[in-house]
Amino acid sequence: MKTIQATKKQTIEFRGSALILQTTQHFETIIQGPAETGKTFAACWRVDTFLRSFPNSVGIIVRKTRASLFATVLRTFIKVLALRGNDVKPFGGQKPEWYDYPNGSRLYVDGLDKAEKLLSGEFDIIYFPQCEEGILADWELLTTRATGRAGNAPYTLVIGDCNPATGSHWILGRKSVALLPSYHQDNPRLYDTLGALTAAGTRTLGILGTLTGVRFLRLFKGLWASAEGAIYEEFDPSIHMIDAD
Repeated sequence: MKTIQATKKQTIEFRGSALILQTTQHFETIIQGPAETGKTFAACWRVDTFLRSFPNSVGIIVRKTRASLFATVLRTFIKVLALRGNDVKPFGGQKPEWYDYPNGSRLYVDGLDKAEKLLSGEFDIIYFPQCEEGILADWELLTTRATGRAGNAPYTLVIGDCNPATGSHWILGRKSVALLPSYHQDNPRLYDTLGALTAAGTRTLGILGTLTGVRFLRLFKGLWASAEGAIYEEFDPSIHMIDAD
């Protein structure tokens, strides 16, 4: 456990894998676990710290679709920026295309449905939230965009966060990924420093505990489990689709 001074009035506490993520230099790292463990906040904080630490560095937050960014991960990222002083400037109106840092660093936001932009870019850090939504080809595309050619930082990172998916998901089989487990106890909003449930924790886990079937196993228990009766454990268009004659 470690606390970080975010503002004069507020400190941020990281525990477990969320804390490990703040200093990792392992090229491919994914933090995984059930819903509401603080994975996204920890990853956004890591991206922000990286860009502040290395002037003129270039990063990108990318989801399966660009449209899915704005109501999800970018809300969390904006909270991180507010905690660190609101000195980062967005460009692109209500749905920014990038964020500029005072030290010359820049963070782009995009979707894999706009992959042509990614193919021409070189990045020092890449963050793929909800990466269980992507296929292996998506992840490998991102790794080719962070080979070090950007050259603005002493190391490069491709990080992701995910909820558990099927037991045969590509994430579990990728040996080059450092897979960091996260738990509800890692989230200071849910559990206090003595390990007791907070009021928010009681409410949140109460809701998650009402899930059923594979959603209960994945989002509450944090298990990689397949849906009963599924034909394909993981749908991959490169495998499960063929061209029509």
